[in-house]
This record gives sequence, structure tokens and C-alpha cells, in this order.
Amino acid sequence: MKKLMLILVLGIVSCTPDDGDPTVFCDNSTSDFQTLYLNMIIAGHSDNVTYDTEIHEYTFELSTTKEVCEIGYQSQPGIANTPYVIEIVDNTTTNTIYTGSHVFSSTGTSYATPSATINLVAGTSYTIKRIQTNWGNNIGNTIGRLATTNTMSFPYTYGIMTITGSNFHQNGGPAIDFGVPYIDIIFK
Repeated sequence: MKKLMLILVLGIVSCTPDDGDPTVFCDNSTSDFQTLYLNMIIAGHSDNVTYDTEIHEYTFELSTTKEVCEIGYQSQPGIANTPYVIEIVDNTTTNTIYTGSHVFSSTGTSYATPSATINLVAGTSYTIKRIQTNWGNNIGNTIGRLATTNTMSFPYTYGIMTITGSNFHQNGGPAIDFGVPYIDIIFK
């Protein structure tokens, strides 16, 4: 009986997720960003695909230190196989703490795993950017999904995330605090 209990305990322990695996605890079926965005739509913001600028970004803070395990975005059909650059900037130091090139689905939000560990510290201001400069001969390929209204009222908060502002710029704009671009961040 003791051997059976030991085998059972070892079996359970061996099935426990490995913290070294980046996909462990990375559930993109729901996130604070997704709920925040949905709450904006429920409150009367429009869910549009618009604004043809090369950079869509928002500034945010977290109330708890977290590690990013996935970033979600949706490509435009005209450039479906063209990578987007995703950057995260620490606004306190102005250092870019992550830059990665990722291809996203054009039929819905898809997720990319960062190529490096991204730790975000509670109370620090960050900006996440999606950058698309390889849009071919149609600037319309730089549009993206965003929540907007005529009376944007930052900050927007849900759970541990607070979005404090946004900007749409480069080869157009700037359009400061015009809306919140749909760039999802999934935390471990």
C-alpha cells in the first residue's frame, strides 16, 4: 500500500507543469486586456478596424509584477504573411525591453510567444507597439482593430491592467488617445 501511495504521489508530481516551459500557465482564452476591451465596447465604444498608420500603441501599467507569455494581434488580409514588429518600452527608462517580429492570422486574433523573457514590474509605465512598415503599395494595410468613441476617457482599468493612453502615428497621425488598439497581452 505504501508503494502504491508513493507511486501515485510521484505520478502526480511528475505531471505538474514545468515552470521552464513557456506555454505553461499561458491561457489566451481570457485576459485582463480582453475583458477591459469588451467592457469598453459594452460601455458604448465602437469596435472598428481602422486608422492607417504604421504604429498603433497603448501605454499601460500593471498593479502586479508579471511575465508576458504571449502577445495577440490580428493581421490585415492584404499582408497576411508579413511580420509585424512588436515592441514594449519601459517609459521610465525609455529602454525598449522587447522587440520581436511575428506573423499573425488575418482571420482572427492569434498569439505569438515572445522570443525573450519579458518581466513587467508593477507600477511601471510601459508602451506596447505593433509596427507595420512593410505594407506594400496600400497604406490601408496598416489599419487595425480598436475600441474608440468621440469621448475617450483614459484611464481604462480591469483586473491588474490600467491603460493610460494611446497613439497612432508614423506615416500618418499622430492621433493621441484616439482609441485603444487590440494588442492583447497574456501573462503567466
